[in-house]
Amino acid sequence: MPASPRLRDRFHRMARLWPALRAEPCSGPALQVAGVLIMATIDHDGSTLRVTVDPETAHRSLLRPDGTVPLEIRLQDRTVYRA
Repeated sequence: MPASPRLRDRFHRMARLWPALRAEPCSGPALQVAGVLIMATIDHDGSTLRVTVDPETAHRSLLRPDGTVPLEIRLQDRTVYRA
């Protein structure tokens, strides 16, 4: 069952920002929403923004019956990926 408007609002208000760690040079900043980590880093040669999504600890309300998390990626105003 999809998250209710109230739960969705709670997920947004409870979102956390995790900064990169100085002790781990390969780490990058991450945003956590409803248990899902979204990391954004610059690749090793400094030319590409890399976005990584880790849904392993997603809140149960986001899970499909098969255990996957629906995902839509938008680049500016255009949907470029939906699963």
